[in-house]
Amino acid sequence: MRAETAKLVERAHEKTSWPTVEIDGMLLLQAPGLSGHRLKHAFTTRKGGNTPAPFDSFNLGRHDAAAQCWDDALENRKKLCAALAMPFNELRVPGQVHSKRVVFAEDAHQLKEVDAVATVSSNVPVLLHYADCVPIIIFDPRRSALAVVHAGWRGTAAMIASEAVTALVTRAGSEAWDLIAAVGPAIGSCCYPTSFEAAKSLASTVTDGELFITLRDGQPCPDLRAINAMQLLERGISTVDVSDLCTACNPQLFYSHRQSGGLTGRQGAIACLI
Repeated sequence: MRAETAKLVERAHEKTSWPTVEIDGMLLLQAPGLSGHRLKHAFTTRKGGNTPAPFDSFNLGRHDAAAQCWDDALENRKKLCAALAMPFNELRVPGQVHSKRVVFAEDAHQLKEVDAVATVSSNVPVLLHYADCVPIIIFDPRRSALAVVHAGWRGTAAMIASEAVTALVTRAGSEAWDLIAAVGPAIGSCCYPTSFEAAKSLASTVTDGELFITLRDGQPCPDLRAINAMQLLERGISTVDVSDLCTACNPQLFYSHRQSGGLTGRQGAIACLI
């Protein structure tokens, strides 16, 4: 392995503890690399809302058909926007389907079947939902542009994070080395056995991809956060913060589809240019 590649692999595997802030009962995480810029952002937890079990208590997703779940999610979204001083009436929330599709919030009519939303407009919050999948915020402080990305294993295999970088470069005029990325809490390789086919697809997206797959009891366990970080680093992004928290290891703090057996709520990643 070349020294340059080895350094990228090492950086992609680095994970750090992020600071938390409590606002009106909500426990929110903030990425160090995104702090101090003209950007508001947060990665939410399951703490701070009024949603009853099994989606207790700060569920932001409207994936359940029950009217109560929809109403609670809407109120929780309003509460989140108010706490972060973001205009709720401008909030953009896509209909996620594990695709590699990236659209701009300015094209609001195109937010169905979308897993990454970008914007170049101030005061337009973007919110995506997660329950083990990888939440990613990509920010260009020089040209004031951002993208929020939902990367499950299918989205990661389709390199949706890289697609979001391409969208920012193409439409916002971003340069990859100006971008700052934050990879939030998601399921870790400690809790994520997959098929060999899925692991092979994920490994093929990055150089030396086998270094991002751990074998446990003969079953591959990919590190989705590290793979997404490596994709971003290989695109030329210089700053990539990766949270050290596994959603499945911390069910008291996060919703986890895998840990709960599929009956769970959704936390979110939200960002807004100011």
